[in-house]
Amino acid sequence: MKRYILFPVMLVAFVMLSNGVKAQVEDVPNPLLQYINKENGLRFTAGARLFADVAYYHSEYTPMKSGAAITDARIRTSLTYKQFYFYADFDFSKGKFTQKNIFVRYNFCESPFAIHSLKAGYFNEPSSMSLNASLYNYHFIARAAPAMALSAGRGLGITYKYYDASFFADQGIFAENKYNDQISGFQGVSLSGRWLYKPINDEDITLHVGASFHYARTNTGEVVDNVFRTNMELESNMQTYVDATTKFLSADVPWAKNTITFGPEVLFKSDDFFFRGEYIYKRIYKSRNDRELFENQLGGVWSWTTQESWLAGNPIRSSKFQGAYAEMGYLIRGNAYEYDDEYGLLGGCNSKGDLEVVARYSYTELNDINKGDFFLIGKHVFYPDGVVSDYPPVSTSIGGGRLHTATVGINYTLNQYVKVMGEYQYSNLKNVYYPLDKNFHQLQMRLMVSF
Repeated sequence: MKRYILFPVMLVAFVMLSNGVKAQVEDVPNPLLQYINKENGLRFTAGARLFADVAYYHSEYTPMKSGAAITDARIRTSLTYKQFYFYADFDFSKGKFTQKNIFVRYNFCESPFAIHSLKAGYFNEPSSMSLNASLYNYHFIARAAPAMALSAGRGLGITYKYYDASFFADQGIFAENKYNDQISGFQGVSLSGRWLYKPINDEDITLHVGASFHYARTNTGEVVDNVFRTNMELESNMQTYVDATTKFLSADVPWAKNTITFGPEVLFKSDDFFFRGEYIYKRIYKSRNDRELFENQLGGVWSWTTQESWLAGNPIRSSKFQGAYAEMGYLIRGNAYEYDDEYGLLGGCNSKGDLEVVARYSYTELNDINKGDFFLIGKHVFYPDGVVSDYPPVSTSIGGGRLHTATVGINYTLNQYVKVMGEYQYSNLKNVYYPLDKNFHQLQMRLMVSF
C-alpha cells in the first residue's frame, strides 16, 4: 500500500514530469527513487544533480572573479505511461528558482527500424548539437561560446521527430516568449530544425553529418518615445560559470526583425576517440518606422529637416555574425564511447573508472564593423569613415567582440553518481570596449553529483 501512496506524494512534492522510449539525456540511467507498475505500463523517477565549480582567472586589465560557486542544483522527475513520457527539471542554484525543461512526448509509431514522436512544452529548440547535449553528459565544463551566443536555446513549442539508424530529423515551431509577458506587441515565432545522415553507424563506429536551421521573427520589444522598438541581444560567458559575465562577448542589435541562423555539423566516434564540431552563421534583418522616428526629432536643436537627410544620417542594414568550434576526446580507460540515436548526440562518460582527456578550439565573431569606421572609447561611439564630429551620421557598426579559445581537460568518473572534471583554457579577445583586455587564462574544476 505504501508503494502506491509514494507516487502521488512525490509527484506533488516535486511538481515535475519527463521523456520517452529511453531516458532523455538529462535523465539519470539508474535513479535512486523510482516507482514501476509493469501491469499499467507506468514508471516514475525522481532525482537531483549538483555541480560545484572552482575557478582561477588571470586577465590583463579587467579582473574576473575567481572562487567557487554552486553552478547547477536541480531536482528532476520523469513519468512514463505507455507511449507518453513527461519530464521536468528546475534549477535552484545561485539562490533563486529557474525553470528549465518541462514537456510531454508521445511516441505514436515505434518499430525496430524507426521511431516517430511528437514533443510539446518548454525545451531546447533543435538547432545546435552543443546546446542540445546535457551538461552532465558534456565532455567540457562549459558549452562552446559560439553555440551559446548564436544558437537558439529553450523555447515553448512543439516538434516532430523521426529517427532510425541512418537518419535523424527533428523540427518544430516555437513561441518567442514563453509567458507572453512582453511590454507591448504581438509575440514572435521561430522555426527550428536539425537533420542528420549517418553513413556509418554500428556498435564500434558512428559518423554523422548534418545541418541545422533556425528562423525567428521578433515581434516583442518596448515603446520608446511612442515608437515600438524591437531588440536582440547576443552574448556568451567566457566558457566558465564561476564568473559567468558576458560583458566581454556581447552584441546589442536594435530593430531586429527577421533572423536566419544555419550551419553544418559533423560527429565521429569510435570506441575510444571522438571528434565533433559545427559552424554557425547568423543574419539579422531589421525593420523600423522611419517616418515616425523622423517626425519625433523635428523641432529639436539638431533636428534633420527632411526625411531623406534623416535616412542618410541614420542608415539601417542587416547584421551578420558567425562562429565555430571543434572538440575531440580520447578515452584512456573505461567503457567505449556511446552514440545516442534518439538525440543525435555523443553519450557521456558515466561508468565507474572512465578516464578521458579532451581538447577544444572555438571561435566566436560578434563584431560587425564597417570598414573605415572609428571607435572613440571615451564616448563608446563608432564614427563612420573615421571622421569624428559633434553631429555625425549614425554608424551601423556593432562591436560585440571576437574570441578565440583553446581548452584542454581531463575527466574522471568515480562511479555512476559522481564525476570530476578539470580544465585549462586560454582565450584571446578583441573587443573595442575592452582594448586593454586581450589574453585570458583560467583553471577550473568541477564536481558533479547526479542521482
